[in-house]
Amino acid sequence: MPGTLSSLTYLKKTIAALGWFRDARLVYHGLGPIGADMFRHFMPVTTIISLFYGDEVSRYIEAEWGTKVFSYEKMNRVRLNAADDYYLNFLRDHGQEIAAHVDSLGGKPCLAPFAPSDPIHEFIYTRVPHWRLLTHIKIAQDYFEFKARLAQEAGKIGIPMPPESIVLPFGKLAYKKLTDRFEGAFVIQTPLSQAGRGTEFIFNEADYARVIDEKRRLMGHAFAVTAAKITPFLSGPSPNCTGCVVNGTVVVSQPDIQVVGDPYFVKLPGQYIGSDFTVKAFSPEQVRLMHDVVKRVGALMGAHGYRGNFVVDFLSTVDKDNRVKEIFVSEVNARMVGESQYLADFQAMRDSVPLTFFHLAEWFDVREITKGEIEEYNRTLPEIRGSALTLYTQKKGIFTPKGGVTAGIYRRENGKLVRVRDGYLLSQTKADDEFVLSVGVPWEGLVIGHPKYGDCNVSLCYILTRDSIVDPHNYRIVSTKWREIADLVTESIGLVPCESRELIKEKKG
Repeated sequence: MPGTLSSLTYLKKTIAALGWFRDARLVYHGLGPIGADMFRHFMPVTTIISLFYGDEVSRYIEAEWGTKVFSYEKMNRVRLNAADDYYLNFLRDHGQEIAAHVDSLGGKPCLAPFAPSDPIHEFIYTRVPHWRLLTHIKIAQDYFEFKARLAQEAGKIGIPMPPESIVLPFGKLAYKKLTDRFEGAFVIQTPLSQAGRGTEFIFNEADYARVIDEKRRLMGHAFAVTAAKITPFLSGPSPNCTGCVVNGTVVVSQPDIQVVGDPYFVKLPGQYIGSDFTVKAFSPEQVRLMHDVVKRVGALMGAHGYRGNFVVDFLSTVDKDNRVKEIFVSEVNARMVGESQYLADFQAMRDSVPLTFFHLAEWFDVREITKGEIEEYNRTLPEIRGSALTLYTQKKGIFTPKGGVTAGIYRRENGKLVRVRDGYLLSQTKADDEFVLSVGVPWEGLVIGHPKYGDCNVSLCYILTRDSIVDPHNYRIVSTKWREIADLVTESIGLVPCESRELIKEKKG
């Protein structure tokens, strides 16, 4: 008889037979609605609250899933660079409407957010206290993402930190001293991650001035006494590995390479561009090291009350042949991350149990999964294939799409973008030369950029491929092949300038 975790197919039968999530009504809160797919293997997603909308939402999520989507982008017909208004105001303005819809469906509502936030807690505790929240409160996330704390605990739990890492208050930092100490390039990490925006790469004095000005503006009077972790800039790629604290132990995932700061796509050195699970960048020993680190970090977090999904980001060095040489711990993200939804799909392609199951199992108190089964799952992780590449606007302005590109499965033929068929997940591709346009594909009538002031670096969509997207001679950047395909997709989206207008005022719920 196979074990419960031996395959996704077998697990689904077990869930149905034992009714682990019976009567639950899952509500997903995140940036993009497609992220909810990582939970659909185990239970229906009845409602989604999102920032983006994207062509794929009406075509697949609303029409095929039958899921109601409440989207800032759909209601305002605009896609911005900054998401602050969404997080601060959307649930406050539309909470009554959202709560009424979910409660009308019956069952037991549960909210699974991409990341905790104060507006989510306000919504839960003031409007829907009968809902189950499948994550920690924001103050717990902040505790575990406090980067200086991880550096302080590293020696006790035996995880490798970058050499010469230091922790100092912002008021004590000086560019000349730092550039002398770290030989010209270094990384500043704000102890609280600020939803993924806490890591800054410094290559020159202009970078340093920009970061310091931004932190001073954001922190106000607390700036001078707020601790920062400074580490040397390492020339290798940025590995990443997901874990989950469940039933008193830790589950691990296949590691990947994050692509950040490729100047061909973005201007900010630390901005996320994509993830590559396909490239064979790590030796078996390096994979074991990363898994050991994730287990140690997860055990530390679990001992302090943490439950569910988390991610460890790493730094690395490479040798003269671009082989990863040394791996060090960078930071912990105590939440779901961008890789979570793609990892779930890539794992499902191998009929392997997606890691998001364990997050649900922990928060629904499923105790039938034994420590021995989890250890066997960790030992037998299959190799997976899949990469995700984010496209951004390159120039500041106010744009609208006129190219007619829709979400779907594509290939490049004779230098042209050819739509093969419908689809929105990599698991729906049938051949290696097929790729998917999904996660925010601009729709007709959408304004991209602040409609009055304009924006740059606004996310356009994702390209999902079975192929590796990184340059084999430099894992920090995207390969020539995928740069060319990215240019072809951007050109086909057909952004054209449009007239400025006032931002539509949201209707109060």
